[in-house]
Amino acid sequence: MNESATLVLGLGATGYSCIRHLAGRERLLATDTRSAPPYLDAVSDEYPDVEVVDPAGWQGALKVATRVVASPGIPMDHEMVVAARAAGLAVTSDIELFLAAARGPVVGITGTNGKSTVATLVGKLFAAAGRNVGVGGNVGTPALDLLGEDMDGYVLELSSFQLERLDRAPLTVAAILNVSADHLDRYSDLAAYAAAKQRIYAAAQRAVYNAEDPRTQPPRRIPSIALNADPGWRVDGESLVIGGRRVDAGALALQGRHNRVNALAAAAIVHQAGVEPDVAALRVFRGLPHRSYLVAEVDGVRYVDDSKATNVGACLAALDGFGTGAKNLVLIAGGDAKGASFEALADAARRHVSRLVLMGRDAAKIDAALGDVVPAVRVGDMREAVSVASDVAHAGDTVLLSPACASFDMYTDFNERGEDFALEVRRLGSGHRRVPAGMSLP
Repeated sequence: MNESATLVLGLGATGYSCIRHLAGRERLLATDTRSAPPYLDAVSDEYPDVEVVDPAGWQGALKVATRVVASPGIPMDHEMVVAARAAGLAVTSDIELFLAAARGPVVGITGTNGKSTVATLVGKLFAAAGRNVGVGGNVGTPALDLLGEDMDGYVLELSSFQLERLDRAPLTVAAILNVSADHLDRYSDLAAYAAAKQRIYAAAQRAVYNAEDPRTQPPRRIPSIALNADPGWRVDGESLVIGGRRVDAGALALQGRHNRVNALAAAAIVHQAGVEPDVAALRVFRGLPHRSYLVAEVDGVRYVDDSKATNVGACLAALDGFGTGAKNLVLIAGGDAKGASFEALADAARRHVSRLVLMGRDAAKIDAALGDVVPAVRVGDMREAVSVASDVAHAGDTVLLSPACASFDMYTDFNERGEDFALEVRRLGSGHRRVPAGMSLP
């Protein structure tokens, strides 16, 4: 076969970015597991030379292809990927295409929770130092769309799905922030999930990791900063120690211990990349939407959107971040559990939560795990959830949307779920105090 031909598996945002990157360079075929993928029309309209293959015809496409680019949403054990490998085809990814083309340092960040916040903050710290860096990957802009001749470097958020198909990632700095149970509908157990995360270190020059989480530790050969073990890089009560310099953590716009660790991680990553972090830039970053975001205060009750808490670990961080130990939280939770269990929330729920408001596909599963710890009520939708929560909350309490589940049983994604929560909070009535846009809380 003389002509090289690439088969792109997946016509979502990632697959579309691969087609944009490869168009005009070689013969391209594309298919998806879905009959109507989101970028099907865009590919047909903008890249008419791409041969779009019906899902039923993927086996024929493998006979034409010389390699396959698989989007992260397609598991490595999917029959398309398995068949491609059995046929002797190279199976690659958008991240490998990106790393082959990128010029300049590349930082890679992963973890079960906090990686979007840390990646965004790392980008802001580089910008404060005058560096023009692209930030994307698993968050925001697909990696291939960041490429540009005027870039000084790149910051990539990398999911386990992206990492599991990388052999070696030549990263300037690699970081794993934390590892807790997630995506157990895709991985056989926590160890398999953690192993996918560990692939980020395969060819890294330097590393940053969480000394309080053994699953984040890199190989000993990599020069590393161990957060909260290295005396120069730790959270110390109400202070952060950043490169040996003490910084008032209370001055950060990001609140809560989990976000203090995120700020510390971002500073350490930038330091490992050869740039000293600007503390002023750390102080002003207020966080990302749907991550500990104060929507409003109504009759003395705060309503916080933490819709991005799509797993138990993220919900646990939010409970410990907002909880006072005086049962000041009304927790709205539920959705698609992705195979997870909820017993790990019991202790924090017992200390901090006065009432559980449960919705979505796996509400019963959460109720079974926590119903003996905290009184629970099940509801049908977000409007009912916010209404019930407002009825049982008292002045000084926080109504916290921190679902511990994915949103796909009821919503397009966690963004839509968070927006629905905010809409229902604002329906509660006039006269409440609005909070400045962008404010994040512990």
